[in-house]
Amino acid sequence: MDPNHTTSTLLALAGGLMTLSGLLMALCASVAYGGILWAAAACMFFAARQFRQLENKKQNEEESNHEETTL
Repeated sequence: MDPNHTTSTLLALAGGLMTLSGLLMALCASVAYGGILWAAAACMFFAARQFRQLENKKQNEEESNHEETTL
């Protein structure tokens, strides 16, 4: 795992677990509870995507700064 992508990876993992929890809640308890958890999972996946974009942007800026200093 790339150390620059730890936050986004953990958020995506949490979103996956939330999706699984929503599925189990929909099957065992109520579809409404499952829907709430699926909505929360979608938010986590969206946050992971945004963090990944920011992490990539930061990594690209650091690489370009490093290249400028070595020239």
